[in-house]
Amino acid sequence: MSPGDRANEYDASCARCGGPVPAGAGLLRHGPKAWEVYHPEHAPEPGPPPRGDHPGWHRRRLLSLDIGATGNRPAVDRIRSAALRGSDGTVWDGVWNPGPEVQEAGPGSRVGPPGPGAEAEGSGARARTRAPAGGPGGAPHTDPAASLDELATLVADHLAAGELLVVWFAPYVLTMLHAELLRHELPSLAARLPAGVAPVCDPLVLDRHVDRYRPGRRSLRAVAEWYGVPHASPGDPASDAGAALLVARAVAECHPPLARLSRPALHTEQVLWYAEQTSRHPGALAWPFTPSEPLPWEPPPTD
Repeated sequence: MSPGDRANEYDASCARCGGPVPAGAGLLRHGPKAWEVYHPEHAPEPGPPPRGDHPGWHRRRLLSLDIGATGNRPAVDRIRSAALRGSDGTVWDGVWNPGPEVQEAGPGSRVGPPGPGAEAEGSGARARTRAPAGGPGGAPHTDPAASLDELATLVADHLAAGELLVVWFAPYVLTMLHAELLRHELPSLAARLPAGVAPVCDPLVLDRHVDRYRPGRRSLRAVAEWYGVPHASPGDPASDAGAALLVARAVAECHPPLARLSRPALHTEQVLWYAEQTSRHPGALAWPFTPSEPLPWEPPPTD
């Protein structure tokens, strides 16, 4: 039995040969509808449930957002790059110069995790070292406020149409975007959306809900690998946004009851699931975001 395997707690029958499997002697694997028990020699390789060809929100238009930042402090650190990827082919990339006084978190800096999702390298779990093209030749946009406003307008228009915004570890990304918009004296997403910043789809919350006992990390890189989703450049906002969109679709394809939820219901359920997932982390950011006021820049603490 490998470190990631789970044994059956009760006597069962092998899903392949039908023979008896005493408690603790078999291996658990995802089946089409539930966990299945196998003799160790009959167990297939670990993996998610088979993908289904069923209708659901995952077949609608999805837009995925990711950011690159100078660190993990949503009200203090600055967005330096962002990307949108849409299921309809939408592509948007931006990169900004955060200013001469702002420094990236480097080796020896203690940039504390913003919450229990900080293990996910997508969505700012660590300072970015790569960024997508911004202005001509990949240079930073000369007018960061105009570019941020363009980004917020695209996101707000998508949400106002009632379509899902996919954000891996939404509390971090959307909290930082909220603070950055206010820092540039721009309307926040909440101000642009009187009905609320919704509906949002957070694949990290979904994966933790449908497969809460799976051992191993829940970084975007690890979860993408689990679902067989390509992720060429972990840590790059464009690659992370594209991978998060595909992971959201994969989770829905593997779990029909989740896919059948309406978009408003999916949003509401994630509020509850995230609250349960973070119940032991009283300082966790709210889902899908915390309306934090921007704070002045200060260097990250060092060891």
